[in-house]
Amino acid sequence: MKTEKKQSKLYQITNKQNNLTDFVRGILNRTLGMFEYTNLPDTLPTVEIEKRLQLHGHATIFKYKGSLYVTTGSYCGMEKSPYNEPTEVIINIPAFNLNQKLTINKDCVVIKNDSLGVGLDTTIRKHGTLLIENEITMLLKDYNARVQTVFIGGTDQTVNSANAYINNLIDGNLGSVVENSFLQDLKVQSAQGQNTTPYTDLIQYQQFLKSDLYNELGLSSLNNMKKERMNTDEVNANNDNIYPLVDDMLQNRMDGINMVNKLFNGNFAVDFSGTWKDKAEQRNTPEQQEQPKQEQNTVDEPQQPEQPEQPEQPKQSEQPKQEQENKKDNQ
Repeated sequence: MKTEKKQSKLYQITNKQNNLTDFVRGILNRTLGMFEYTNLPDTLPTVEIEKRLQLHGHATIFKYKGSLYVTTGSYCGMEKSPYNEPTEVIINIPAFNLNQKLTINKDCVVIKNDSLGVGLDTTIRKHGTLLIENEITMLLKDYNARVQTVFIGGTDQTVNSANAYINNLIDGNLGSVVENSFLQDLKVQSAQGQNTTPYTDLIQYQQFLKSDLYNELGLSSLNNMKKERMNTDEVNANNDNIYPLVDDMLQNRMDGINMVNKLFNGNFAVDFSGTWKDKAEQRNTPEQQEQPKQEQNTVDEPQQPEQPEQPEQPKQSEQPKQEQENKKDNQ
């Protein structure tokens, strides 16, 4: 009994729309764990809050039949605010057959991802689009690298003879006999242009785009394309540039959670999680004062008290004459 072999499906790298969707999901799998919430009820999952904050820029917390839930909601009531800020939000929950208008900070709480409520979707999609375009360029360069020469024939007979000649080489034949007209009509041209972009430049551009995206998300990643070694100051030069956005995201979440605690008598809290928490703790750790440098191989030993000088013993040759005479008498 024959069994059909299941053919693996190739990744369609030229399908930009699907690949961009996959890229956004891959980045969200990292960023959805950026923050950690404590004491949340089961009806209020952390991942559902973060999905709405990062994709839409805001999330609405409301109470329904004694339980807290989260949805996106639509802003309205801007005309009631002197700063043209939304004062109401419309929620639509088909599972509860619920469609109503709620007053912000009275019937519900709106948490922002950042001060302007932009979210991360635009940044992720921008970098993903550039990365996918560069990947397609690298793929085309891979294809072109396979083509070393181009055969040009003026007649169908010459083209067929050229194909037979190439097949003989692929099959491993040591030689191939061709007609004289084939050599006269056939032209060979190199397919490798002189003004092609080096492959290393495309790789560096790919790494730059990834580093720039990670820096936007608060993850330090080097995007310096220097070939030589880098000192510590150059490595840490962009650390201060990557923190303002994530700090603003944390502050907006803390403000929103505090309002939820105030409005619904909760005891919830939010803070960084994972790698972002480690970096925050490193920033908040006070630097130890530098100890004065000591010279190597120098140890302060306690000084020994000075010993009194011992009187010198008289030499044998300088003994008194009386002692020498006594020795002679004894003999």
